[in-house]
Amino acid sequence: MPRIHHVNLGVPPELVDAESQFLVDVLGYRVAELPPEVEAFGALWFDADDGTQVHLSRDPEHAPARQAHTALVVGDELDGIQERLEGAGTKYKATEGLGNRVILCRDPAGNRWELRSS
Repeated sequence: MPRIHHVNLGVPPELVDAESQFLVDVLGYRVAELPPEVEAFGALWFDADDGTQVHLSRDPEHAPARQAHTALVVGDELDGIQERLEGAGTKYKATEGLGNRVILCRDPAGNRWELRSS
């Protein structure tokens, strides 16, 4: 069975810092240490505890998708993420159904996220 290694998200160059802060401060990713040859082309990678990554690509013509999104199972971290979203002033929608809590939000670049308890 394949497994996801990383997702790559487009970000307008002027929002790279805000996007990085969202990934680290709100979602809990860590900035990945990159080898010099990767860092040389301006890569921005972020690590999760499970080994998956989020990569950011600077895109001056970035247009966020209307429905496409990245979904994460965050388990017990959902309450903390919700508090951090509120603290950051990020709008979100919280729903519950079939024994699962879900938060839907957009990051600073407008990319959609689905944050799930399970």
